[in-house]
Parts: sequence; C-alpha cells; structure tokens
Amino acid sequence: MREGVDDEAQKGGLHGMKNPRRTELNLSTCKGVLLDLGGTLIYGPSIREIFVKSLHSESLNLKIDESAKKGLSITFERIYDGLKVIKRKLLIEVSLYSILKMVLEERLKADAGLIERLRETLLSLYIETRSAHDDARLFLKKLKTLGYRIMIVSNALDHYMALGSLEKLKLINYVDDVLTSAQLGIRKPHPLIYIIAMEKLKTSNVVFIGDDVEADVLGPLRVGIPAIHVVRKGVRLKRSLSTLSDVLDMILT
Repeated sequence: MREGVDDEAQKGGLHGMKNPRRTELNLSTCKGVLLDLGGTLIYGPSIREIFVKSLHSESLNLKIDESAKKGLSITFERIYDGLKVIKRKLLIEVSLYSILKMVLEERLKADAGLIERLRETLLSLYIETRSAHDDARLFLKKLKTLGYRIMIVSNALDHYMALGSLEKLKLINYVDDVLTSAQLGIRKPHPLIYIIAMEKLKTSNVVFIGDDVEADVLGPLRVGIPAIHVVRKGVRLKRSLSTLSDVLDMILT
C-alpha cells in the first residue's frame, strides 16, 4: 500500500472525506453513480499486447519484416511508458492517434492514412478482447431499476475504447452517458473531470465507484464526492469492497 493513501482516504471515512459540501456517503440521497470502466466493469489484454497484435493483423497488412515490427513494438513501449509518467504528473491525456503518430514517424515514413489504419485496427482488436466482469451486468441493471443515473468516467486514450467496449458487451443501454479523458484532454484525478461529470449528469448528489485509489477514490473525495473502492486487485483500503455485488448489497441495505 502506498504510504499515506489509506490515511487520507480515511480522514472522513473512505466513503466521504471532510469538505464543505458533504462529509459521508448517504446512498438514500444519491441520484447518480459515476463509474470507472477498465478494471471495475470490464477487463482485457494490455494496450502493449494489443499493439503487437495490430502489427500482425491481416486487416492492417503492414508490409514490413518481423525485425521491423519488433522495432515498432519496442518504440511503442518506450514512448507509451515515457508519456505515462508525464500524464500522471500533469494529469493530461495524450490521444492514441498522437502516440501512434510518434511511434510510426520515428521508425517508418508514415503518412496520415497508415496512422489512421493502425488506430482503427488497434481499436477493433482492443474492443474485441474486452470482457465484462461477472457482476457488471447485474450491477448496472439493478442500478437502473432503482432509478439511478449512471455515467462512465474513464481514463482512455481514445473515446471509442470506452464507447465501443460498452456497445460490444451490450452494457451501453444501462448507461446514461460516457465521459473520457480522450474527450477532455485531462485525466482522473484532475478535479475538473468529476465536476464536468456532475454537470453532464445534472446532479451533484453522486457517488463514485472504481478500482483505482488515486483516480476513483482520492480524486473524487478531494472535490467532495463520496467514493466506494472496489478492489479487483492491487491496493486495498480498510473499507474496500471486493466486488460490485458487495457494492449492490451496500446500496440495498
């Protein structure tokens, strides 16, 4: 566990840090649910794995040898990891297209057409390989039955990574709106993301549910949004819940 994370989350309780707007989670007054996507509702292979598969895709038909493809994979990993540090520090998003452009232009004489074809191939493979957690559909269905408005709030390199995955998994009908870092150019836990989400959902009586401590718990708490941590894997807080079914039980009690 990262030093200080649990202490900060527990100052007002994991489900609500002390602030001028609210101090604790009160599900009876909540009208909206802000939900993380990757790791919370869905999962799948990493973007690095998908990039490698994309290079070998028949639909892309990239006419270079295996050595060149290996070089592209190494370059992608270096650029992606380097940008990850910058994005985490500045809380900005760098689009999938921009990343692919940097990779291809460093290794090949790439035009806009090739960059876009690689983007489309990667998106298709990414969406194709997403799966929903076993409790995701029932959770969303029950929330809608109870009258909650639901918004997906996700850090994503491309908006269609989120939208297409929800459509493919037939979860989109349970969702009122989808907000991604790709749309805004900023990433969770930037405070503006949560504020914009509440404005779009037309209610400030919301709760945030997700699996990432910084993006889905501490970020919302800092702007006065109660948070529920669903720990699929990784850092566990004192009041973390293990599944969305556990969250549902909390809501129903």
